Amino acid sequence: LAEVAKSTPEHPAILYEEEIFSYGQMHKLTNQYAHAFRSLGVQSGHKVGLIMMNEPHYIAIWLGCNRIGAVCSFLNFNLKSKSLLHCIDLSEIKILVAGCDPSILATITECHPEPPLCFVIFGHKRKYPRLTTAKFEALAPLVEDIPRSWRGDVKHRDPICYIFTSGTTGLPKAVNVDNSKCFAGAAILGFAEPKPYDVVYTSLPLYHSSGAIIGIVGAIHHGMCCTVALRKKFSASNFWPDCRKYNVTIVQYIGEILRYVCKQPVTPEDRNHSVRTIVGNGLRPDVWKQFLSRFGAHIHVLEFYAATEGNVGFINLPNKFGCIGTYSPLIRAIGNSPIIKFDVETEELIRDSNGRPIKCPPNEPGLLVGKITNSTRISSYKGKEALTEKKVLRNLFKQGDAFFNTGDLLMYDDEYRLYFCDRVGDTFRWGENVSTNEVSDTIADAGGIKECNVYGVKVPGHDGRAGMVTVVLEAEELDGASLYQHMVDSLPSYARPLFVRVQDELEVTGTFKRRKVNLQNEGFDLTKVGDDKLYFMCSEMKAYVPLNDEMQKKIEDGDLRL
Repeated sequence: LAEVAKSTPEHPAILYEEEIFSYGQMHKLTNQYAHAFRSLGVQSGHKVGLIMMNEPHYIAIWLGCNRIGAVCSFLNFNLKSKSLLHCIDLSEIKILVAGCDPSILATITECHPEPPLCFVIFGHKRKYPRLTTAKFEALAPLVEDIPRSWRGDVKHRDPICYIFTSGTTGLPKAVNVDNSKCFAGAAILGFAEPKPYDVVYTSLPLYHSSGAIIGIVGAIHHGMCCTVALRKKFSASNFWPDCRKYNVTIVQYIGEILRYVCKQPVTPEDRNHSVRTIVGNGLRPDVWKQFLSRFGAHIHVLEFYAATEGNVGFINLPNKFGCIGTYSPLIRAIGNSPIIKFDVETEELIRDSNGRPIKCPPNEPGLLVGKITNSTRISSYKGKEALTEKKVLRNLFKQGDAFFNTGDLLMYDDEYRLYFCDRVGDTFRWGENVSTNEVSDTIADAGGIKECNVYGVKVPGHDGRAGMVTVVLEAEELDGASLYQHMVDSLPSYARPLFVRVQDELEVTGTFKRRKVNLQNEGFDLTKVGDDKLYFMCSEMKAYVPLNDEMQKKIEDGDLRL
């Protein structure tokens, strides 16, 4: 950023709403934040929490921290009190910087931790008197370059940020994203071959690695300093108007985004755009086909596979329909990313007579694992070492080896095309990854629930899985209104179970693990649940209401919005 600011300071860096932030402006703004943090006592190695929606200041705050060697902790603004407080505590932050969105400030006020944590907010002093407020412009008018000594002895393997992800343990985990992993992830955008005249459009949240690392760092570092068109929050109806407004040439996506775009009304302007490449992950074949057919078959789809904390990745460079990359004989021979047989019902590896895993042949889904070496490290989780260790499979093919468990099922065909199949374990994805354990803990606090089992179920016409919970009640009837309000107050929208099933007792294994496979297969199909009662989360009634045949058909036909 500093180098481009010196060579071409007027070149546009960020297009945001009606504003244009040049590289020179972003460089000065970044320096201003760096000076401000120093004036507040932040030094190299300190942690700064950041919770705000997408805007240019988000980028400047992050890079300002980086310039003085501090580590930014990206906090998901959708999180509610308990989860947010957990993330704040885990980050060990010295200062929390928040945007001025009322919903964010209200959540912070609700879970306000004890001093010495300091909140630095843009305005809203009267409305939120409990929060310490300050404007950085008043704190630090300095825009001079930052002395190199302020960064301290920062190395490639030191963290540049913490990005939170939900795993199988319940509460969000903080991934230590170090400098080397950050730039490696940013290289994904480089496969789109961006040039300085290109405009990259991202509406993905900057608290995720796709938005911050691939989008922002990728555009600056690997994009030869091209321009980023940044949207505060994704809007399907404004997707193409934005692309035309900013002359966008490269788009970042996740699969759900393009599905929503395809559901917008057809217009004569559908092919009136400059987009040549889209980069992202999670694009299902039906949406892939519809998107290209409607908006232009010339668009190059760079579908990739990666995980923030992982050590294995693929990308669809050949632009082959429906796949995430190539799984060549050479890749298989090297053995750093084997796909091994996996029992989805028991969620255990299938092993041979010697106790070793079995590699999958073509056209058979299996668990992808990544070999851990000095050059293929995984990012650790901040906190207890056991959190990271849970993702490691040791002594797999031989004594002493170690592999990263991706928790994903992949498959390759006879032409070496690689496909993503599904996720396994205690998570489901409904716009965001959701931990079933965290949802279960929240439901347990609702009152009136004796036991519960949370899982994800397929919904026709939607990517991922919607949340569903099977419960055993303490009373005879479910209090749908009370449970609805508890879910709204306690969980972000993507984590709230859309369906509730009531049973007399939960099915468990011989080791008392709750069985989910049958429940997932039966889903919310009234013809498969016997005498069990099903309920649907109805926003109009503000309650979980009994599910009937008519409602089920509307959901399956896509006539009832979820």
